[in-house]
Amino acid sequence: MKEFVVFVFAACAVFCVTSPLLAGGIDNKTNYSADYIRTLNRNAATDSADAVVYNPAGVMKMEDGKYLKLDLQYTALKEAANWIGGTEFESDATDIVPALFALYKKDRLAAFVAFSIPAGGGTVEFEQGNATTTGIGIELIPSFMGAYSTISNQYLEGKSVYYGYTVGGAYAFNDMCSVSLAARYINAEKEANGFVTLSGLWPDETFAVDYEQDDGGLGFILGVNFTPAEDWNIGVRYETKTGLDLEYTVNKDDVDSLTPDPGGILPPTGTVENRDLPAIFGLGVAYTVSPKIKIEADLTYYLNEDADWSDPKFRDVDNGFDLGIALEYTFSPELKGSLGYLLTQTGLDPDGLLPEWPELDAHTFAAGVAYEFNSAWTSNAGLAKTFYGDEATSSGITLEKDLMLLAVGVQYRF
Repeated sequence: MKEFVVFVFAACAVFCVTSPLLAGGIDNKTNYSADYIRTLNRNAATDSADAVVYNPAGVMKMEDGKYLKLDLQYTALKEAANWIGGTEFESDATDIVPALFALYKKDRLAAFVAFSIPAGGGTVEFEQGNATTTGIGIELIPSFMGAYSTISNQYLEGKSVYYGYTVGGAYAFNDMCSVSLAARYINAEKEANGFVTLSGLWPDETFAVDYEQDDGGLGFILGVNFTPAEDWNIGVRYETKTGLDLEYTVNKDDVDSLTPDPGGILPPTGTVENRDLPAIFGLGVAYTVSPKIKIEADLTYYLNEDADWSDPKFRDVDNGFDLGIALEYTFSPELKGSLGYLLTQTGLDPDGLLPEWPELDAHTFAAGVAYEFNSAWTSNAGLAKTFYGDEATSSGITLEKDLMLLAVGVQYRF
């Protein structure tokens, strides 16, 4: 019975950890804007208000003025699949992910605010269940001494959203060097519900769980922008880890009568799970080859090993990274086109992956355009397609997923 409790608790603990966002952190995500979706590389950005989250010190290279930018991402394709013994369990829920950026820049000073989704950001819905619910059902059946023999129905839904609120400023020492400092408060909200129905000699019996987790934490973002020559720009960003202690609120737990401890398979309401959002180091190098061609190469490094995570499956986690390159071509003063590529390595062993949305290594390709209607209005549109490598766990479960993002953004300069 002890093994049953441990297994089911571990399974339920991952119900709500989902994310449709494509970048390479286990929790951290960095695709905030349409500019990112069309390039995949923004760590050296100096051309749009979304630079306040990618290269905050680089906003000092922008023209003086007030900027307001709104971006929306839509998961045109978002599928996760678990294969168990030749049977596929699939989720294909979609999401819309917003972001808002505001910047005021004058002479050597700038101030900015941003709203973004730095982690989580989506929903999964397995209408026929998945590896988690199947595992729970398999472990439940022996508890009834032959009264139940099969799983006749199962379901799982999970949602995870980390709301990020950033306030900061930047200062330019000269045309070559500028710095920035910002504070970001994160409000993490997760929720999950699912059930398993057993059939056999006795009347069908359904066992359901429904719970939430939430917490908030404060982190800081430091930036440096360096322009060693007219055609070169280098952006550096460091985001400190954000301490998060996610507190459980258990709304339903039908399996408590089968476990020896009060509270069932979920921990009691008020139990805290340590789940820091890891620190990030970002580096971008942009080179203007000619008046029409610009190239940018980025490294975004996720310091997972330094985060405090109470989940034992993350004890051997490695740091992860995104490594990418983008090409931007100016067709006319109003129109720019771009292509981007990103290599993602998450730093997780297959047995540590989440069945709901496994953190798989990936290759992502992107394309898009930016159009300047006039000196005030600019728009962006991008399309990114991610190709993930499948992974098989030691228990024989094959984990797959597929993702394509569409994004649009509009910026107004007062």
